[in-house]
Amino acid sequence: MALLGALVFGAALVPVLPLLSRSGRQVAGRTWARAVLRSVGIGLDVRGRPPHRRALLVANHVSWLDVVTILAATPARMLAKHEVRRWPLIGPLAALGGVIFVDRTRPRTLPDTVAEVVAALRADDVVAVFPEGTTWCGLPRPGGRCGAAGRFRPAMFQAAIDADAPVVPVHLGYRVAPPGREPEPSTGPAFLAQESLFSSVRRVLALRGLVVTLTAVDGSWVDEPWVDGSWVDQPWVDGPAEAGAPTGRRDGRMDRRRLAAAAQAAVRAAGSPGAPAVRPDRAVEPGTLELAA
Repeated sequence: MALLGALVFGAALVPVLPLLSRSGRQVAGRTWARAVLRSVGIGLDVRGRPPHRRALLVANHVSWLDVVTILAATPARMLAKHEVRRWPLIGPLAALGGVIFVDRTRPRTLPDTVAEVVAALRADDVVAVFPEGTTWCGLPRPGGRCGAAGRFRPAMFQAAIDADAPVVPVHLGYRVAPPGREPEPSTGPAFLAQESLFSSVRRVLALRGLVVTLTAVDGSWVDEPWVDGSWVDQPWVDGPAEAGAPTGRRDGRMDRRRLAAAAQAAVRAAGSPGAPAVRPDRAVEPGTLELAA
């Protein structure tokens, strides 16, 4: 019944959103996202300091719940595949809420999408993207039917470089805490290939004690990124870069591929057992590009 109420609230927002101010739409979206999580009994654990203005938020991608989680934690404009437009209720809400759609079947449109993200960042928006390009299990899955994670594709990092905007790595992880037992990492919420949204929602609703953790990474501790199974050097940390924060700079130039690799390493580290504690983020001076909130 609570979920039905959240869905009715979402449906009621569709005709109202165009009448609201930018801040009003952000508040409405955050309220709706939190109502959805609460209605299905999913706990939200936010660690670190997610960005609230002018940043490219880059996260690993596990589930359709990732979008709801990010919207519950920060006023972000999402980058989503164009198929989302056709999803019942979610599609209209996404379009009215400022989602930027990317058509993966038409690679020639990618520069236009990057330009749209650049414009949003320059307008002081937070734009959230999933550089892996598709959903993964988030953890090794028995039988190998679903990989733990994918490589961060660099295309959207160019938008942060062009807009001179900060990049904020975020790790999303899911745990199940059955009554009387310690929480355990879970692949239950993973939105698997060829699975319908309905079947995924039904499986998630059957999970008891589900908690999603959003960890916003302070990149200053990422001194030796782990990329593709080997430690990499950091000649691309240029200038002052206090505490070794990766900037994507090399010889004064930006490199989206190196920036993507550094962000990927930061996200993987945040989701690994024994990962360093997340410290409060430093303020980012205008004109710098670094892995910080």
